[in-house]
Amino acid sequence: MPHIVRVLAVLILTLSLSPWGAAAHADPPAAVPEPPVAVSGPVTDRAGVLGGRQAEVEAAIARLRVRHGVRLYVVYVRSFSGMGATDWAAGTARLSGLGRLDLLLAVATGEGRYAVCADPAFPLSGAQLDSVAATAIEPELRHSDWAGAPIVAAREYDAVLASAGTVSAWNGPAHGLRRGPAVQIPDRLWG
Repeated sequence: MPHIVRVLAVLILTLSLSPWGAAAHADPPAAVPEPPVAVSGPVTDRAGVLGGRQAEVEAAIARLRVRHGVRLYVVYVRSFSGMGATDWAAGTARLSGLGRLDLLLAVATGEGRYAVCADPAFPLSGAQLDSVAATAIEPELRHSDWAGAPIVAAREYDAVLASAGTVSAWNGPAHGLRRGPAVQIPDRLWG
């Protein structure tokens, strides 16, 4: 079972905080439940939120991989199918065969929740990953900057890995997740 780094629940109190914008006065589109998925590439946008910025996200992810051997995967869906964000992310990581140098950012855009999932042997501590989530991912998602969240996160992971002197000699695909206890960080407000 992967090490779940951070989970945040979003309570959207006003329409202006929602991903559908302040100008919309109708109900937001219904979230379509999606079970965990096996990812094959760095970005899976089932919610259709990236528009023309997918290449920009992929470039930021590629820089992180080249510099540190860390592979960041980002999945956008409208809903986590009634599952907790941590369970959904863990299921996706398991189905995808993610390993020691892999990170998964799962975002349910219609529910306003996300989770970051990493292997227990990932080179950064849970506290370091939690810090990146709080300072890089959360602010971007709060402003519905779906592309900005992984772009800024990749830059912050790069900085933390560089300052920790953690440079990997990555030479191949992941070898699967190590079994270990999942740690769940209590839900917090994102807005």
